[in-house]
Amino acid sequence: METMNILDLNELIEAVTTDENKETLAEIIQEFKREHYPNVLSKTKVAVNQFPNDKNLKNLMDIIDAISHAEIGEYKASKEIIDRLYYELNSKETSQLIQLAELAFMSDYRLSRRIMTDAIKVLENEKTPDLFMLTRCYLVLGEAEENLQKYKRAIKYYQKGLRYYKETEEMNDDSYMLTYLTFKIGMLYSALQETEEAIKYFHQANALADDQQSDIKVYSLVGLAKTYAGNEMGEQAYPHLIEALDIIKGSSLEDSITHAEALTELAFYYFNQAKLEEAIPYYEQTIEAYMKQPQYPARTLGMIYMQYAYCLTHEKAADNVQAGKSYERAIELLEKANDHELLENALADVISFFNQTKNEKKKRFFEDKLVKNMAY
Repeated sequence: METMNILDLNELIEAVTTDENKETLAEIIQEFKREHYPNVLSKTKVAVNQFPNDKNLKNLMDIIDAISHAEIGEYKASKEIIDRLYYELNSKETSQLIQLAELAFMSDYRLSRRIMTDAIKVLENEKTPDLFMLTRCYLVLGEAEENLQKYKRAIKYYQKGLRYYKETEEMNDDSYMLTYLTFKIGMLYSALQETEEAIKYFHQANALADDQQSDIKVYSLVGLAKTYAGNEMGEQAYPHLIEALDIIKGSSLEDSITHAEALTELAFYYFNQAKLEEAIPYYEQTIEAYMKQPQYPARTLGMIYMQYAYCLTHEKAADNVQAGKSYERAIELLEKANDHELLENALADVISFFNQTKNEKKKRFFEDKLVKNMAY
């Protein structure tokens, strides 16, 4: 949730600007836009000290301080400011509550949830609730719950937001948001391992996605494939992976983490089918795609190297040299995963490989690693 989505800073500054303070406020807005947040915090103190009787200016400086603290990782300081502003509200006006809840989202999801729940109560008690605002509240609330890993609650709020999107004329033509929310609910059901619901929402998102929403179509197809594969339904996963990879080719998603995940699932599919020679090129593409990421999951990539090495040793023309290098790379990665049981099993396989290929030096090297790992 970006700062400029939370508030229109220029508009708020303009509302409190006078001839006396306009120069000071201009400096603050300039530093804020440059993202020089420590400088912003210094200058807001100066502004408050210069104009101690201007309550509106003080309130705005508090809001700017809360954002600035959050932007530099000082979440506790940001939360304390928002908590105080929330406590000091004389009346529970919906717009003020929503603004504070969205600000709180930057520093404390629980505080954001508490304030946004108040905003929803106020809106729902109105004779003719503003459905646009109500939808906005439910989506922020859903995102807060998602970040708190309260997935069932997040689903409930996203579903309410999705319903309002469909029912409200000014929003139901936002096809991207409708598709995105549908996909997001599918992802949360998948995280909860509620397979039937996950598959239902992924299929809906895939059907809703048009040519301008190819990214969500790919995410939905990969989500479907991973859900099917995770429930031993690889044959149903396969066509979705092929379709996803066809869309990815030449698109902005090429070499992305989603591309890597799709390739991984296809490699796993062939591996599980014991079609090892067919799996090898997909493992190679998977490794290449993961290595292009700024950060890659060591555990996942380690297991990919293990399976890749296994395929190399069991194809018709075994490539034990490349397999040995891959096994070594796998152990390097799995040592970073901090899973001693997984590492122990992997080391046993690697030791067995070097024993079979009569490489005593490598065998002893990995035996020493196994002993050290077992000592933990």
